Amino acid sequence: MKPRPIMRYSLLLLSAMLLLPFSSAETASQEAAQYQSHESILSVAKSFMKKYNRDVDSKSIEIETGRLDARLHLHQCDQELEAFLPSGGRTMGNMTVGVRCPGSKPWSLYVPVTVKVFDEVVVTTQALPRNTLLQRSHLKLARRNLAKLPQGYFMDPAKLVGMKLKRNLGAGLPLTHTMIKAQTVIKRGQQVMLVSRSQGLSVHMQGKAMASGAAGDLIKVKNLSSKRIVEGTVTSAGEVLVGGSAW
Repeated sequence: MKPRPIMRYSLLLLSAMLLLPFSSAETASQEAAQYQSHESILSVAKSFMKKYNRDVDSKSIEIETGRLDARLHLHQCDQELEAFLPSGGRTMGNMTVGVRCPGSKPWSLYVPVTVKVFDEVVVTTQALPRNTLLQRSHLKLARRNLAKLPQGYFMDPAKLVGMKLKRNLGAGLPLTHTMIKAQTVIKRGQQVMLVSRSQGLSVHMQGKAMASGAAGDLIKVKNLSSKRIVEGTVTSAGEVLVGGSAW
């Protein structure tokens, strides 16, 4: 007995439906094999940044890669992928890492990467007004992401004791060089002691400061004996260190 036309059509349609998923899956698999997987590209970028920061404690660093455009299709590289940092690029925070294929069908692209490096830096223990002379009780160490401190930071509270704040600060803020200044040790017109040290000998002379200065500042001083204008470094003791030729 011959199958009816309707039954024959149904059998053909069923056969086509059964074959279609396998055919589509096989085609998709073949197409995927022609292109470099996004996962492999991101993995190369992340591994590169881990090696670049190999001197940083693994507990203090976090590396995250962004996503690549789903429409991006690059030929499967027939050689090992290479990663590199763009010229003048950042090394922490939001940045990019270059990944390239050096193979027979070369290509390159930039992968978005976020690098967080954590360490203990000096922060304020409380809100402090402008012109506060910093004391040890005003300072503490706290863990912060260094990538978010582009203006710098301090890691030793002792080095800030005696410094003066340039502006009001809230509690828990990391201190930077732009927030502080050394306390003025010498004022313009003040009589100061000029000191020259050489081969274990010290020579002292009276002088007059031609400018105000904090410890470490270079100021001009008039030697009251020779009337010469000399230049020296202000010390925390209020003296000015000069070279032997100052006399």
